[in-house]
Amino acid sequence: MSVKHSYLVEPGLWTLEGLFYDRDERSHRQTGELVVVHGPSLWTIESRLNISGEDTRDFDTRYDIAPLGEGATYTEWKSITGGPEPIFGLFVLIEDTIMMPWESESGTYWGQEVLARVGEGEYLSRGFGFIKREKVSAWAAKMTKVG
Repeated sequence: MSVKHSYLVEPGLWTLEGLFYDRDERSHRQTGELVVVHGPSLWTIESRLNISGEDTRDFDTRYDIAPLGEGATYTEWKSITGGPEPIFGLFVLIEDTIMMPWESESGTYWGQEVLARVGEGEYLSRGFGFIKREKVSAWAAKMTKVG
């Protein structure tokens, strides 16, 4: 891989700002913080996202991640705090992009997030979430490393 990623592969604090689209395609301001921590046998991401609007909500999620091995271009993650059932996914590094396909344990909830590196410590996040065959969310945000 010729691109050096700073998100996921390096510990750090990130901020997020952008738009969240609900199932009715209404846009809401989205802000948040993500903390990437590397332990010897487990990496984690602790995130707090806020969706503003008529029904302002905070979403706290912890991702447990298998550390990337030397030369590896993908790894697995699991989240049990962000929804009604455990979510499993992958981080797949392809050139300037980190792809994150995911689905719930039952397969009812599924989606994809794509992080495109646009500069040192800057990524554009684009993604969507479905329940069965119905799109229930989408987002477009910018992530910036601040520490």
